[in-house]
Amino acid sequence: MKKLLLLLFVIPNLVMGFCSSPSVPYGGAPSKPSVPYCVNEWNNTHTCDDWTIGSYENDLRNYQYEVERFVDDLKDYLRDAQEYVNCEIRNLN
Repeated sequence: MKKLLLLLFVIPNLVMGFCSSPSVPYGGAPSKPSVPYCVNEWNNTHTCDDWTIGSYENDLRNYQYEVERFVDDLKDYLRDAQEYVNCEIRNLN
């Protein structure tokens, strides 16, 4: 019985003793697509064909998706980092 009680006190301390630091999101921030050569941003006009405009719009949608994923990854990293900090603080007590 004494061994069982001892294990009940030791095991939580062993489990609480290990803190895993989070990994930084892989790949970094996405790159915004380049505006096609046939777009005049100053006058807000273009001389592009439909394929070029469609391709650019698709690139912008993909970029938006990648930005949202990267933001989610950063939020996950922030949450994991806070958990790591809290774990280290608990281990100091």
